[in-house]
Amino acid sequence: MYADFYERISKPYEHQAAKLALFDRILVYLVAAGYVFVLGWLLYTGDERFLRVLLVCAISFALCTLVRGAINAPRPYQMYWIHPLIKRNENGKSFPSRHVFSATIIACAMFYLNPFAGVAAFLLTAIIAWVRVVGGVHFPRDVVAGTILGLACGAFGFLLIP
Repeated sequence: MYADFYERISKPYEHQAAKLALFDRILVYLVAAGYVFVLGWLLYTGDERFLRVLLVCAISFALCTLVRGAINAPRPYQMYWIHPLIKRNENGKSFPSRHVFSATIIACAMFYLNPFAGVAAFLLTAIIAWVRVVGGVHFPRDVVAGTILGLACGAFGFLLIP
């Protein structure tokens, strides 16, 4: 049962819920700030990849938002008697995880620009995914779907389109 699974993975963090929530925010802001910095750098240097990085991420984000709004899957704390470590006031829109999707598509953009920066961004994405599940705001399937959708959008936008 999911409630038992959640209790097992969240128990080590239950006395540090505030720190976990802060860590979640810091990671998300770090990835977003990295993206904004990269866009600014590409624009400042006149790099021709600026528009591609901007549009692939923006269009992909809009696609993810539409998909998750249409599915409107409930969150773990709505379906089971669990106490999430990361407090959310939002119901539904759990699948796919937009936080993980966004981090994944940004990691794809970073990888497109610089493989080393991309690998670092993918590592941050994996940590964000784990924190979102441990925090009780997403099911594992939500973060896996966010990752897969982000990778698919990244492959299409950065590899398949010439």
